[in-house]
Amino acid sequence: MSPRTCPNTECEYNKQLQPKQRCPLCNEAAQEFKSEGFGSLLEAKGIFKRLKENREKHKRDLEKAKYCPKCGSPEINFLIYYSPSIWKCLNCGYEGVFVVEGSEFAAKIRKRYLETDEKTT
Repeated sequence: MSPRTCPNTECEYNKQLQPKQRCPLCNEAAQEFKSEGFGSLLEAKGIFKRLKENREKHKRDLEKAKYCPKCGSPEINFLIYYSPSIWKCLNCGYEGVFVVEGSEFAAKIRKRYLETDEKTT
């Protein structure tokens, strides 16, 4: 008898299921696979899992990134290397001790900055 498992590649459930059993995570019906099909399904599930982990890591990295509080640009650096509390934005020229952490808030600042910049020109 060929192995039966959840056919959904986005589901993390890899255990064998009974013929009429449904996946406990995504409620998909169990499907019978030949050995080569089963291997490719497990590979596809592994790829999806790695992509999901990479996306979550990227989101965490974006939340740790520093952004300019004036224009929302991520191009902000230490002004003086031995005084890391003073920041300088390479985009708008902001200099100060305050920086923004959080990509969603920075995106709102960036949008507002671009709108006001368009109005002044």
